[in-house]
Amino acid sequence: MDYILQAEQICKYLEFNLEPQDIRGIKNTIKKIFCNDLNLFGCFIKDILALENEGRISSDDYVYNDFVLCFEKYKNNNKELSFIEKIIRYSKYYISLIFEQSDDRVLLSTITSINSCYFIEYYPFVMELIDSFTFGKIDRISYALMLQLITDEVFKNFESDKAHEISLIRLRKQLEVIIHNKNTERLAI
Repeated sequence: MDYILQAEQICKYLEFNLEPQDIRGIKNTIKKIFCNDLNLFGCFIKDILALENEGRISSDDYVYNDFVLCFEKYKNNNKELSFIEKIIRYSKYYISLIFEQSDDRVLLSTITSINSCYFIEYYPFVMELIDSFTFGKIDRISYALMLQLITDEVFKNFESDKAHEISLIRLRKQLEVIIHNKNTERLAI
């Protein structure tokens, strides 16, 4: 799907809804991180929307419409800048997924597995996982366990005749279970 037109519409929409310094930040992100590739930026926005909509993936023709609805939700809560900051942060994670760039060997192994098996549907959750680890919401062990779980799931789906549905909600619950079990083990010691 060609996302160029929708990405252009998103940029124009943001120009009308953000202060000049804030729109500069998002445009610099598109220029620097995405090398002005609006198609790639549009794919990224689709994945951000999947996170914002509890895993529901926007139809290719409705990425712009879904973005506007999402932005308006943030705007109504006076948190539109936090959404823009999230887009800028997550764009770096997205590029590392696309181009398989990471100094973290466990993350790189997971990224390579996802890309080689063409299960890019995991991108939204992996971006969320990277962000949670980066900002200390989860520890290194939980992070590594979830990455290994994703890698295992990718290969299981790849080898299976029937692909299993990739559920953001299920993955989030599995992360909660890992964190809970780890905390329970700590209390037992």
